[in-house]
Amino acid sequence: MLRYLGQRLVTLLPTLLAVLTLAFVLVRIVPGDPALIILGDQATPDAIARFHAQTGLDQPIWRQFIAFLWQLSNGDLGVSMISGRPVLTAVLEVLPYTLELSLAGVLVGVALGVPLGVVAARSNGGPVDWLVRVLTLGGLSFPAFVSAVMMLLLFSVWLGWFPVIASGRPITDPWGRFMSLALPALNLGLVMMAYVARVTRGGMMNVLHSDYIRTARAKGVPGRRIVWKHALRNVLLAVVTFTGLYFSVLIGNSVLTEIVFNRPGLGKLVIGALERRDYTLLQGLVVAYAVLVVLVNALTDLCYKVVDPRVKAS
Repeated sequence: MLRYLGQRLVTLLPTLLAVLTLAFVLVRIVPGDPALIILGDQATPDAIARFHAQTGLDQPIWRQFIAFLWQLSNGDLGVSMISGRPVLTAVLEVLPYTLELSLAGVLVGVALGVPLGVVAARSNGGPVDWLVRVLTLGGLSFPAFVSAVMMLLLFSVWLGWFPVIASGRPITDPWGRFMSLALPALNLGLVMMAYVARVTRGGMMNVLHSDYIRTARAKGVPGRRIVWKHALRNVLLAVVTFTGLYFSVLIGNSVLTEIVFNRPGLGKLVIGALERRDYTLLQGLVVAYAVLVVLVNALTDLCYKVVDPRVKAS
């Protein structure tokens, strides 16, 4: 299993390099000179030139890129142009909050989506199937930031069930931490729930009409066991594939969710770095996102072997 995971990580390295290259270029073409933003419009040309020399912005772009890759190879994401703090420290401080939110969103989406998809498939064309399809259509129709604002107004402002500001709570306060996480996670999970339910429903519709399912029914195997043990097992591979792919989207959606709910995470750092043209911090954040996506893809491949042992390790 470890060998298989190692092979998958090696094959993903070219993808990671391509993403890092694209990120480096995109950060550099963002309009605005960070020297003017940091030093102010009244900065003298000499002050701007000194700033460029100190941060390496006066070097050719290819030389900056080589320096960027060299720092990464040594585990160094550089130093923030604004605060002077190591970027790795800033990222690691808020990364647990983003991971916590994204994982909670995945759990909500899978825990709600898979049962809804199974129930809809069993009631093909019936009222339950119609209701599930309407619910999933509603989940797909609302952007994450729109549903976040609506949920915040309804459950926090009007009903008062959840805190208005979902700031990070310490581990020593598990209930407070859960309450601050529940609403943002539900906001992310509802969108994923709609996709998972539709994927599960489509897969179950095909499997339930398979020959081996008809044979199991003819042998008198209970319907519940056929659905939840035999049929669902063959649909899980598609669910795992979609979950791995959508997890990357979920991390991106978490940026807006963190901002709406005023929750600490990578999202606030991204917005702050964009506003202040903090190239170094932006690069570090893109690296963090890219590494997360690569690791999720590798873990998704690993889950294939757990769900379906027929997947070869070659």
